[in-house]
Amino acid sequence: MQKNMETIREFLNQQEKHITHYVVAQSHYFAYHKQANDIERMTFNLRKDFRHARNCFNKELYGNGAIRKPMLYSPLLIPTIEGTREVSNPKKSIHYNIYLGNLPKALTTEDIKTLWTYCWVDKAKQKNDIYITEPLANTQSHLLNYGTKEAQFGNTGCWDFENTQIPYLALKAD
Repeated sequence: MQKNMETIREFLNQQEKHITHYVVAQSHYFAYHKQANDIERMTFNLRKDFRHARNCFNKELYGNGAIRKPMLYSPLLIPTIEGTREVSNPKKSIHYNIYLGNLPKALTTEDIKTLWTYCWVDKAKQKNDIYITEPLANTQSHLLNYGTKEAQFGNTGCWDFENTQIPYLALKAD
């Protein structure tokens, strides 16, 4: 399947009803004045760090159920990477926009931020600069487009497909 902006946005629109939170997680990597191979290496390392944080987050939310039955006990998690083509702003880090869903209903937005911060900062050793929100009815489509804005400029690699997880059994139960 060839990824393009329409494919990515169509996929996000299909998952829209399951997305309950939107997260921006900054990293320690900066693309400013870097060569393409350096940015590629940083992005590769950031994806590994994200995978580590994602696995930690899964385990914090669902314990061993996240390993034994991931299609039922894992969050919906759709990450996109932004800033890999940004070379004009020295303060903008390469960062993740993350769409979350299938989270335990007992958790508040602040609880989710605390768990993600623990996994992202303490476990993956990334920057303690995290923003989280619940999409409101009038902002949902804006947030879906925001996370894929780099695709508009030809960066279809912004969707971190390898770190995407869709707990299909849990979502069918809704």
